[in-house]
Amino acid sequence: MIAEKEIAEKFTQGFDCAMVVLGEVAEDLGIEQEEAYRLASCFGVGMMQGSICGAVSAAFIAIGYKYGNTKPNDVSQKNLVLAKREEFVEEFTNEFGDISCPGLVKLDLRIPEEMEKARERKILSEFCPKVCLRSTNLIKTILE
Repeated sequence: MIAEKEIAEKFTQGFDCAMVVLGEVAEDLGIEQEEAYRLASCFGVGMMQGSICGAVSAAFIAIGYKYGNTKPNDVSQKNLVLAKREEFVEEFTNEFGDISCPGLVKLDLRIPEEMEKARERKILSEFCPKVCLRSTNLIKTILE
């Protein structure tokens, strides 16, 4: 299991929240870590659109990969994947209050000045690793 410190180190190496989280559950999904990094590479930092946190997007990718429906009109599988997603969202929001990047970090990281504030406040090096670790642990529980 990855530690917060290792997650923070991955951030300094150019990995983002989505890549770190999906990379950590790759083995649980039966895929290579490198493949997980590629799959998640556009989802970090709220997709840089002020959107859903990358750690949450990675959870949705993992849940969809394991439980997603693949056949037309497969209502039972669709209901299962949606229930698993809702389980994640409920647990995550109970702990953090939001699933959006701006809602979590209280800044809009698309704006250079706010990204600088995030760095000054150590949000990316301290808060985001906590979010990634919690997301990873929640996903692992849901994938069991």
